[in-house]
Parts: sequence; C-alpha cells; structure tokens
Amino acid sequence: MGQHPNPDPDKDEDEDDDLEELGTPFYQGNGLSVRALTAEELQQFLDAHPDQPAQLLGSGWAALDPPDHPPTFPRTPPGAEPAPPSPQPMLAAPPVTGSLGHPGRSARTQYRRRRAAELTAWTHSLTWRAPLVAAAGLVAGALAAQTGLPRAGLASLAIAALVGWRLRFRPSSQARAWQRGAQGERHTARLLDRLGRDGYVVFHDLAMPDSTANLDHLVVGPSGVFVIDSKQWSGQVHQSSDGLIWHNHYRLDRTLASIRWQAETLGRLLGVPVAPLVCVHGAHIQHGGLRAHGVAVVPATRLRSALGSDQMLSDADIERYAATARMRLRPAA
Repeated sequence: MGQHPNPDPDKDEDEDDDLEELGTPFYQGNGLSVRALTAEELQQFLDAHPDQPAQLLGSGWAALDPPDHPPTFPRTPPGAEPAPPSPQPMLAAPPVTGSLGHPGRSARTQYRRRRAAELTAWTHSLTWRAPLVAAAGLVAGALAAQTGLPRAGLASLAIAALVGWRLRFRPSSQARAWQRGAQGERHTARLLDRLGRDGYVVFHDLAMPDSTANLDHLVVGPSGVFVIDSKQWSGQVHQSSDGLIWHNHYRLDRTLASIRWQAETLGRLLGVPVAPLVCVHGAHIQHGGLRAHGVAVVPATRLRSALGSDQMLSDADIERYAATARMRLRPAA
C-alpha cells in the first residue's frame, strides 16, 4: 500500500495504464489509492525482507472507516475465525445399584405421630385417672379392715396398683398397626437386600406420584419389575370358592386393589409392565401362595421364588428403569 500523487501532470496516459496494470484498485479517495500487489511485486517484497515473519493482521481496513460509518464487510477474513470452544465432557451419572431407601420409615413416622397425639390426650385424662386409682386403694383398704383381713394396707396398695395398671397408657390398635407395618417392611427389606449380588436394584418406602400413599418396595432386576407390599399378620390367609382372598375374617379386596393401582401407575411412569406382590410375614398362606385379580399373595419364605428366574430385562434395561425410578420418585418420609 502506498500514496501515489501525480507530480508531473504532463505525463501521458500510458504511464497511468502501466500503473493500473500493477494491481487492481481496492480503495480510492482524497488522493489515496490502495491496490493489490502483483505476484512479481509480492515476491520482490518477500525477497527483500527474508528475516521478517509474516503475520495475519485481519482485514486491515478498519482504520479507513469513518467513525460514524459502520463497515459493510466482515472484520475478520474467512478462514481466520476463532474455533468454537470445545464442549466440556459431561460427567455420566453413577449407575443405580443395590438397595436404596429406608424401609418402614414412613410407617414408623406415622406410628410415632399417632402415639404422641394419643399420649397427649392420655396425659390430660390424668385429672380423673389419678383420683380414681387413689379412691380404689382407699376403698379396698377400708373393706379389708372391716372384714378383719390382715395387712389391709398391703391389700389397699395392691388394688391401687391393679387399677393403675389397667388405666396405663397404651397406643391404640390403629397406631400399633403402623408399628407392625414398619416391622414387616424391615423384614422384607432384609430378604430383598440379598438380591443385589444377582443384579437387582431395590427401592424402599417411596411416595406415589400425586398421592399421599406410599409403596413399600420397588424391585428392578433381570426377572422384571415388581412392586411389593409388606404385611405383618397373624392367623391365616385363605381363598374362598368365589375367588376372594381373606385374612382371617377380613376380605382383602381393598388391599389388592391398592397394590394393583400402584403397579399400574408405576408401569405408566417407567414404561414397563410392573407385577404386584403382597409379602406376608407371620400368617399362614393357604397352598403356599394365592393369586387373585392379578395380584400374588405369598409368604415371606417364598418371596424369592415368586420373583421368578427367567431373564426378562438386560443390564441396560435394568439401569434405565432404575435411573428413571430414582429420578421420578421421591422418598415417602
């Protein structure tokens, strides 16, 4: 690039033509002409400056633009654009394995909450319980003295202690049912935790989506996906001739419908069929296991065999379904 004023106006136009032949003008104005060098001129320039490395300076035209006139060409020539930053590698989430959750936690929480409320109510009733115990002791002592029984004082204390024991605080049957439920879930969890070495993933005590209900156990493994409801019962479980399942004298229609609803809901959530199971501790199960309305009722001793042994899911399937369950379901308590 250089400035080329015309010092001799008498020169003919042939010299101007020769000047044009040296390069194509890129910019002209105010006596300034910028042109491209020919191949010969470029080679001469490079031969004259062999020790100066070439540098890529960009377009080089920014200084020629007026401050109030935006450029009409890119600042950086094609091919000189900076490379985009390399994407940071995403860390893969650790695989979901083994046993997860706290079996029976929500049931224990319910038991403690109910027990605390009942204890508070019982404490308020001490205003009449304590006088009743004292009155029972006094009456017993007076009767013993009138009849001439020896050691009437000891008889009075014994009667007062008996009445006090009968009036002691005891959690209600509803509260104790939650306590037994927590025990049953812990017993089932000990059986299921052994499946980890066989490639199973077990979740305990999960909240059902958009519901106040919770599921006791969710099992994902080679033989399929299962939802398990734990029961700590006494007596026996049998099936009548009409196909209904009974626990002693109570029909289990609502219990079976609840676990079946959990399996259907989780099946839609995970995108895989889910089998419902009821695992019973303590009670005797007729025929070693029953089935009604798509729900299997099995004793705890046969829980492992009830899960089956056929290969239904691959390792990739197990990892995918277990990861989905961990992401979509939250602990119940």
